[in-house]
Amino acid sequence: MDALTQLIEPYVSVRANPMTDVFCLEGIRRAARSLRRAFRDGRDAAAREDMSMASLLGGLCLANAGLGVVHGFAAPVGGMFPAPHGAVCAAVLPHGMEANIRALRSRAPGGERLCRFEEVARILTGIADADAEQGADWVRRLCLDLGIPLCALTGSRKEMWRSSSRRPRMPAA
Repeated sequence: MDALTQLIEPYVSVRANPMTDVFCLEGIRRAARSLRRAFRDGRDAAAREDMSMASLLGGLCLANAGLGVVHGFAAPVGGMFPAPHGAVCAAVLPHGMEANIRALRSRAPGGERLCRFEEVARILTGIADADAEQGADWVRRLCLDLGIPLCALTGSRKEMWRSSSRRPRMPAA
């Protein structure tokens, strides 16, 4: 799930560029067709190859176009709770996509970033006229299919979230 996140976030980033676009789209295609298969059958060599390539492409993309809100949450959450990074990314990804899509629909309907979320949705769902929200829904259903909790993180409690929201911010370096 982290590999998929590291492909979607750079693709919809304002720092996306022609090189990262090619890598992101190829990686998203590979992850869409193989992530479930690799999860269900670790001996599926073709699915594992697709996911290895998706992970490699995601690394190239994040280094050249950056990440987004999902990793913005995943890094501090990972430091606060005993939850695997990929599971945190998976739990946050559909919510982050939806928040960005809502913001784009209100601020820049028809803009390039929203069109990019729609392209992601078409690749993920295989539906030629899929809208951006269908992409977020596909990710949500994938998380459910894989048994990844979308609301609760391992070891977290409501009290911890409340106290963490009141912690002072780190000074900028």
